[in-house]
Amino acid sequence: MTTDIDLNPENLKGLELQPTAEGQPFNWLKQWYPVSPLSYLDDSCPTPITLLGKNLVIWQHQGQWIAMDDVCPHKLTQLSLGKVQADGTLVCRQHGWCFDQQGQCVQNPMLPAQLDQPAAYHNVRSHVTTYPTQVEQGLLWIWPDRNDRAFADCQQKQPATLPKTSPKWNKTDWHMIEVPLGYTVSIENSFDPVHAQFLHEGIGTFSPANAIPMQGFELLGELSAEEGFVLSHKGYNTFNREMEATRTFRPPCANITQYYLPTGGVQTFQLYFVPTAPEHCRYIMKFVMDLEFPARPLSLIQWMNKQMLGLLPEYVQVGLQHLGTYKLNDQDITAMHAQERNEAVIDTGRRRSPFLPSPADQGTLTLKNWLNRFGSGGPEPNSLYAERVESRSNEQLYDRWHRHTKLCPSCRRSVEWIAEVQRVCHFMTTMMAILGGIMLLLPLTTRPSLGCFAIAILSLLGHQGLTKLHSHFMSSIPGQGIPSVRLWPTGSARNL
Repeated sequence: MTTDIDLNPENLKGLELQPTAEGQPFNWLKQWYPVSPLSYLDDSCPTPITLLGKNLVIWQHQGQWIAMDDVCPHKLTQLSLGKVQADGTLVCRQHGWCFDQQGQCVQNPMLPAQLDQPAAYHNVRSHVTTYPTQVEQGLLWIWPDRNDRAFADCQQKQPATLPKTSPKWNKTDWHMIEVPLGYTVSIENSFDPVHAQFLHEGIGTFSPANAIPMQGFELLGELSAEEGFVLSHKGYNTFNREMEATRTFRPPCANITQYYLPTGGVQTFQLYFVPTAPEHCRYIMKFVMDLEFPARPLSLIQWMNKQMLGLLPEYVQVGLQHLGTYKLNDQDITAMHAQERNEAVIDTGRRRSPFLPSPADQGTLTLKNWLNRFGSGGPEPNSLYAERVESRSNEQLYDRWHRHTKLCPSCRRSVEWIAEVQRVCHFMTTMMAILGGIMLLLPLTTRPSLGCFAIAILSLLGHQGLTKLHSHFMSSIPGQGIPSVRLWPTGSARNL
């Protein structure tokens, strides 16, 4: 079945959302959520994460990932501050309590031997709740339900993973960011592809001049509480005019988008929007394609840049690549945060009924209908996750450290590498300046001293350049000059 939009001007009053319908509800807790690519995790120490408002700690022992509440029952400090011992137990940093993979306290260093230790260890108050985990397609998944049947219930469902692809297909690594936005506005944005030509103007080929009206945006089949829905649509710019596409929502947080190109190739975008803390959402993304693009000939300058980049550590090369993704993220965050703020001040009825008059709005409409009909409007009702909206400063919106750098091993190591090279530059600047000054006092020609001063100046310039590069890993706001973020090629910058 397909759902079409009536664009008769006489009947056009804006697309209306379906009213909440009684039926099979969607339980946001009894689901598999991806929480991180394995490549982003350090298996030598505990890692704190937040999922649906729950603070959890994860660690690995003998290839098995363990997830439990990040709170010690003793004095309620974070267990993630502790360490993992060789036997796989997690030690609380504050008083040394040890917990096994089932959340059972197995050691209390302050418990005298003459006391009834088994009674203390088996007391329900010394136990920490654990949650089911599994690894699929390079991601760690957690089932955040704390029901007694959670480990049995989770066996009845499989995570929403990538469609099977050929090993020959080109695949990117998983990429992860965490943004100061809610779940609903985040996943809704992914079902609104036509925004790209306007919101991302100035990046690549994105331009309003390339936009065309989208045709054939249709719902295939029915909405389902557990299976979500599938949409199909055609191209929306002059470059993908002839393509066919599907956008699949797999609850609780997956958007699987596939572009079927007229040349026969397929591009797959696997997107996860994981509700973490209130007003925060974690994006986990991968791009897969069965196309091989012919290598373009490089100009002399491009070839030289490539050779110079090849001299850098691989993780620094990856970090520099990641820096190129921030502008698109900043544009999305700016628009979505404004949308959230405006929705928050509108009465509930108006918030549920945005004006959606074009075929391109079918994705937004369908997602809102699913959330309204099955999901109680979002993950808030049966979890600790709440989508309350507060105004964010530009420092918060455009922060890069918390969004990605601290999560990404390559970017973290790049920041450490920058600091190490800066120390070398500082040392060289100081020593060469001193050595050059000494040479000026000696009965020597000026050439050696000039060489020392030249090295000192180059080292100083290198230190300043690295300082600027370091700031790019911390924030989109320039570290020097006017603290404004220029998001688009025309118009004024967004100023603080």
